[in-house]
Amino acid sequence: MKKIAIFILSVLLLSCAVRKQVSPDIQKVSYKQLLRLNEARIAQIHSLQAEAKITVDSPEFSGNFSADIYLTGGDSLLLSITGPMGLPMGKVFIAPKRFIFYNQVMNQFMTGTLKQFESLNLFQFPFHVSEIGDVFLAKDAFDILKKNDYRVQDGMYFLDATAGQWSYRIWFDPALLVIKKIEYRSGDRLLFYKTYDQFEEIDGVYFPKSINFVRPEMRQGFSLYYESVRLNRKIDRKYFDIKISDSAKQINLSVNQ
Repeated sequence: MKKIAIFILSVLLLSCAVRKQVSPDIQKVSYKQLLRLNEARIAQIHSLQAEAKITVDSPEFSGNFSADIYLTGGDSLLLSITGPMGLPMGKVFIAPKRFIFYNQVMNQFMTGTLKQFESLNLFQFPFHVSEIGDVFLAKDAFDILKKNDYRVQDGMYFLDATAGQWSYRIWFDPALLVIKKIEYRSGDRLLFYKTYDQFEEIDGVYFPKSINFVRPEMRQGFSLYYESVRLNRKIDRKYFDIKISDSAKQINLSVNQ
């Protein structure tokens, strides 16, 4: 019994040590360091292969999806969406100069340039096609920021900054020095915010397994939970092949350009 008690005590002490909070100190960590670390983390990710659960919630639509995600070279993304009961919903392929959307529910195949589709919302996601890659990669890249305020808030590093017409409020985790929450604003208006949670070191990169995207004014929310993630692995090009039903209606927007 004594040995068991010692073992339990050791486990509890270890657990407490793991959960030990790190106090932020703006005298030791500058906001420029935090931004450089964010840029370095993004630069480390060259490919992503993942399985995820997605929840979309808005006044117009609420639903749950499963998703297979493949991103390679930082510029090609394939998203395969499955709905309730394993019903195939559709596939999206995004490349710098090409876009494909296969709507399996409507049996419709659309293709064209990314520019022709970049402002569309697919699968009721509360963001545009051109933003999908950034949301799934937990990517927040900035131009040169002008600091308005830098302090400790809610136990995290907090930065208020502007870049042109955009303003940002960013909270950084004091232990991992990664972004936990970021608000995108235009003046005093909150356009949307993103939160990142459940960070794990995956293939040498700290990556969040939980991502949330919210537009408060529109009451739109998007939640992504990665069930499995592999980073910087070679992805077989076969995963980017989209097999289209012979009966699918095909629409090529590039023909009209």
